[in-house]
Amino acid sequence: MGHRQAPESVAEWFEEGVRCFKKPDGIGAVRAFRQVIEMDPGYRHSDGDNAYFYMGKIHEVEGDLDLAVGMYTRALALDAWDEESLIGRGSCLTVQKAHDRAIADFRKALAIPDAHRRSPVQHLLYAVAENYRQKKDYTNALMWGQRALEADPDNYRHQQLVKAMQAKLQGV
Repeated sequence: MGHRQAPESVAEWFEEGVRCFKKPDGIGAVRAFRQVIEMDPGYRHSDGDNAYFYMGKIHEVEGDLDLAVGMYTRALALDAWDEESLIGRGSCLTVQKAHDRAIADFRKALAIPDAHRRSPVQHLLYAVAENYRQKKDYTNALMWGQRALEADPDNYRHQQLVKAMQAKLQGV
């Protein structure tokens, strides 16, 4: 049985963190990503990822949304257009009922050119619509819901949101 050599460079620590994250070994991932942050707080992997994004994901999964939002915010300080961090923070903010901030994150993710955005546009449109629905801004919820439905006409969830918002606006 081979023994793994301990990481030495910031890149090796980052790779160790990703390996542990995918295992999943949250404790190992946190240890490795903390080491990355200590060695080089501005470190970004060649694919653009950074330790703060992964720490945000870990805290989000653990239910510590305040820490998750903080980590995603730090990730966005390194790359203001980091799609996964925008979506992660937007999702946490939705749960925290910080709808205006969540909407801003999802709309910024939508502003990423299609050729570079990995998330399906209809999911982001729906996330915006859902935040407006939760705010009881039914006019905007309907508008964004219709856009999501246009992007994915067979999506039952989008159909239901549009139907519910139409009913709200008609006073039914």
